[in-house]
Amino acid sequence: KQWYQRRVRETNLRMSLRTLLFSSPLQSPLFSPVRQINKLTRLHKQCNFTGDPSIPEKHVKIIGYHNKEKMPKVGSVVKVTYKGSMYRAVITGLVRDKFLNPRFDTNNCVFINDAGEPLGTRINGPVSMKIRRYARFGKVAALVKEWH
Repeated sequence: KQWYQRRVRETNLRMSLRTLLFSSPLQSPLFSPVRQINKLTRLHKQCNFTGDPSIPEKHVKIIGYHNKEKMPKVGSVVKVTYKGSMYRAVITGLVRDKFLNPRFDTNNCVFINDAGEPLGTRINGPVSMKIRRYARFGKVAALVKEWH
């Protein structure tokens, strides 16, 4: 019960700070609709997985969520389409993430198989530190060279 009361106090404090900084809390960057990543949102592929070599390179787009959440966050598994095929991917960085989480220039993902192992052999660019906390993505974390 104490942790819940502390959480409510912190939330109320954040809301009052937002109302001081912005004329309306809905104008806050944390409430911006850009913050959400929805279906058909483009992602940047961070691994060297190429898929079918006969099909030209296309964008990675989200087509579904794996665990029924309304808004995926770093560490969420999503269904994506790439070169006309469906794959699973873990989100490794977001442009607009929750309060006090690192932000990235692009929304990033790494392709994984059903066991949670990466399909590529190398991961390019920085990855959020939150990926280390998830035990099921241990092999993804082992390939990362740059943490953010």
